[in-house]
Amino acid sequence: MKLSKFNYSVAQARKNMVRNGLMTIASLFTICSCLLILGLFTVLTLNVNYISEQIQDQCEIQLFINKEVDEARVTEIGDEILKIPNVEEISLFSKEDTLEYVQDNMFEGNEELANFEDDNPFRDSYKIILSDISRTDETVQQLENIKDVAHVQNSQDVVNAVISMSNTVKKLSIVVMALLLVVAVVIIANTIKLTVFNRRKEINIMKYIGATDRFIRVPFVLEGIMIGLLGAVISFGLISWGYIALTSFLESMQFDIFEFITYVQLAPVIGGAFVVVGCLIGILGSAISMRKYLKV
Repeated sequence: MKLSKFNYSVAQARKNMVRNGLMTIASLFTICSCLLILGLFTVLTLNVNYISEQIQDQCEIQLFINKEVDEARVTEIGDEILKIPNVEEISLFSKEDTLEYVQDNMFEGNEELANFEDDNPFRDSYKIILSDISRTDETVQQLENIKDVAHVQNSQDVVNAVISMSNTVKKLSIVVMALLLVVAVVIIANTIKLTVFNRRKEINIMKYIGATDRFIRVPFVLEGIMIGLLGAVISFGLISWGYIALTSFLESMQFDIFEFITYVQLAPVIGGAFVVVGCLIGILGSAISMRKYLKV
C-alpha cells in the first residue's frame, strides 16, 4: 500500500472514531475494562507462580538420626543419602550445632540450657535439597529406609497446596480472559457496524467508481486497531500505577514474607500482552463487522 493511501486510511479511521464518538467511548470503556481484568489476573497468576517457585526452592527435607549413632555412622548416612538419585545437596547439622543455635538465637541468656551440653536433647540431622520436588514422596520413602534414621520431616503438603492454588488461578484466568475477549470483540464489531451503516452510501459510490475491496476495508480495520491500541495504553497506565502503588505500600509496611515480581520484570509482559490483545480485539471486531455487513 502506498503511503498516500495509508495516510488516507488513517485519516478516515480517525474521522470514524470522532463521528461515532459515543460508540468509540463505549468500545474504549469495554476494552479498558476487559484489559484491566485481564491484567489483574495476569499479575495474580505471575505472582502466584513466582511465589510458588520461591516456596519450591525453599522446600527441603530434614532427616533426623537416632541419638545413639556415632560420628562415623553419621558420615556414612550422609554418603547413603547422596546416592539417592533425586538428592541434589545435603548439609549436616550436628546436635552440638543445633544446641548452640538454640542457645544463641532462641533462649539467649538461659543458663538452664548450658546444663544440656553433657546430655544434649537434640539429634544429628541432615538438611536435604531435592532436584525434583514432584518426587518428594518417593525420595522420603528411600530416606526412611536408611538404617539408623529416626524420622524424616518435609514440607511437601505446603508445596502441594501452593501448586494446587497456582493451577486453579491459571484455569480461572483462562476462562475469565476468554469471556472478556468475546465481549470486547462484540462491542468493537458493533462500533464498526455502525460506522459501515452510516457510510453505506459513500461505500457504494466508492465501489461504483472501482475502489478495491482492500481500499474500502483498511480504514475500518485501522479504526478497530486504533481503538484497541488506545484501550491498551490506558489500561497499561492504570495497571502500572496500581502495581507500583501496591508494591510500594507493601514495602513501607515491611511485608517481606514473600518476594513479588518487580515492575521491571512485569511491565514488558503486561505491555506486550495488552498491545497484542488490543490489536487482535480490534482486528477481529472489524473483520466480523465487515464480513457480515460490508458486501464488497
